[in-house]
Amino acid sequence: MTTAARMAEHPQPVHTFVVGAYNSLAYVPRMPPTAYALFLWLVSMQSPGGEYRRTQGELADELALERTQISKAQQHLVAARLVISVGRGRYQLNPMVSGYTSVDQQRAAIESLPAELRLDVGDYEDLYEQRLEEQEKLRARKAARRSSAPRVVRLADRRPSPQKAKSS
Repeated sequence: MTTAARMAEHPQPVHTFVVGAYNSLAYVPRMPPTAYALFLWLVSMQSPGGEYRRTQGELADELALERTQISKAQQHLVAARLVISVGRGRYQLNPMVSGYTSVDQQRAAIESLPAELRLDVGDYEDLYEQRLEEQEKLRARKAARRSSAPRVVRLADRRPSPQKAKSS
């Protein structure tokens, strides 16, 4: 399917913003290309204040990517603090890169932002790299726990093999 045909099938941005974070690319570290593509798509499809309501499957369809690519890209965006997790499977663009319907809304959102989520504090690239390393260490610890944990098999889950069942 051509890009034009895919674009015709998917919704286009419908929100009009009076105020936007037009300098949002100033806060983007070196990331994989899929993370850039996802970030730009989210910026274009957001509701005022940066909210977006899309599942990974919907995002994958809209960007012609696999869900695993979307998941990895979101991990990079979260590590870069460009996207904030606001609940299980729910995300929002950082207020510093979001669009708003008024200057007052934008100012209030940015002023209420905790220091650890601000994009204009500290060495942005170094902090991004540190967060990626922390994510990788956490994934490795979880994998190690899964592999070292004893596997529990309930007797009800055990089924006799077809050969044993026939010979009985």
